[in-house]
Amino acid sequence: MNYFIGDIHGYLDKLLSLMRKIEAELEHGDTLVFLGDYIDRGGFSFEVIEYLISAAKAHNAVFLKGNHEDMLLKYLGGGDVRDIYFVNGGEATMASYIRNCGSFRLPARHMDFMEKLLLYYEGEDFIAVHAGLNPKINNMKEQSERDLLWIRESFFRADMKWEKTVVFGHTPTSLFHRPDSVYIDDKRNIIGVDSGVIYGGPISCLRLPDRAVFQS
Repeated sequence: MNYFIGDIHGYLDKLLSLMRKIEAELEHGDTLVFLGDYIDRGGFSFEVIEYLISAAKAHNAVFLKGNHEDMLLKYLGGGDVRDIYFVNGGEATMASYIRNCGSFRLPARHMDFMEKLLLYYEGEDFIAVHAGLNPKINNMKEQSERDLLWIRESFFRADMKWEKTVVFGHTPTSLFHRPDSVYIDDKRNIIGVDSGVIYGGPISCLRLPDRAVFQS
């Protein structure tokens, strides 16, 4: 089984609540697939990354990059992204790291975690990605990093059905009139699992192939 966990955004308590429910179901060989956006907005980004690093030692786990991790790395690398990063919750991450580290810096283990994040994860019958895929491109290797991290309507409104189920986060399911839940679109063969934790919703997890849903 594969467990796909949606956007976390620094909400440690909800992540721990969700993981307790998932771990009660996990069996040998199951894989946890985290879809990105672990940081920003919530108050415990440092602690969330600490937890995920430890979770990788206890479980089969795959970690994807979200647009928020991308903004953080660009900001730390001196990129001109301060305004867009801070308006998207970066100040909460800064405060979390200052509280734990004394300054806004990533410990080596956190930087290693960030630098190893994947852009997508593909199985026999699914593709996991943070934001979505460009429907005009068939070859996964030709998908642009920007689309994988940022795309919205041109992906999930596209008039097409994907051959493999595309599981994605990034866009809160309230945009699909499914607040606080997952969004399943069999017409397009896509499933959205960002249930809007930043708006007070839960963190959601979808299990494939049985489509069981777990929430914090």
